[in-house]
Amino acid sequence: MIYNAYEILGVSETATQEEIDARYNELKEQYQKDRFAVGEAGEEASEKLQQLEVAYRDIMLERREQKQAENTREDEDYTEIQQLISDGKLDDAQTKLDGRVTRDAEWHYIQSILYYKRNWFLESKRQLELACEMEPDNERYKQSLEKLTKILASHTISPDQLRTTSRPIDDGPRVGAGNGTCTGSSCTDCLLCNMCCNCCQCMGGGGC
Repeated sequence: MIYNAYEILGVSETATQEEIDARYNELKEQYQKDRFAVGEAGEEASEKLQQLEVAYRDIMLERREQKQAENTREDEDYTEIQQLISDGKLDDAQTKLDGRVTRDAEWHYIQSILYYKRNWFLESKRQLELACEMEPDNERYKQSLEKLTKILASHTISPDQLRTTSRPIDDGPRVGAGNGTCTGSSCTDCLLCNMCCNCCQCMGGGGC
């Protein structure tokens, strides 16, 4: 006979956690009482109690592994957030990103892109550094960090942007707006454009 933990508890595999716990506690109380019976009845109750404990343990382990697998699949798939970024829906993308259970290297990389697109450069750099620390061999992370570091070293970024220490209430004015460039320097604009396009391409956005 094939072992089925759910059958031992007398519940279906689609039962809720509350239903499983209730059935387990009910049977456990019954078997603990019956095991003191004289003769075979007591022995049978003791055996069933052991089977119950094993079955409940196995069900909990199986469900925990399933939950972990679901969380892993969710955290590994950033497609929806990437699309929101490509569509310019930064607030929606940030909300989705904040809701992630696990914050792996890719999480910090995408967070860096969101900060970067808001012209929040120091925070973007910090997120890239975290991504590189978690996956030091990832060339995509390293190249993005190198490019952003060059931008910050070019001294064309507004000091106000470099003093940012918390999430902005809104995007605010763009750096160097009104002079025909994004940063006030055509050379730095090229670096900015290259980084942004590389990020979009890495995310499958096909460029900005």
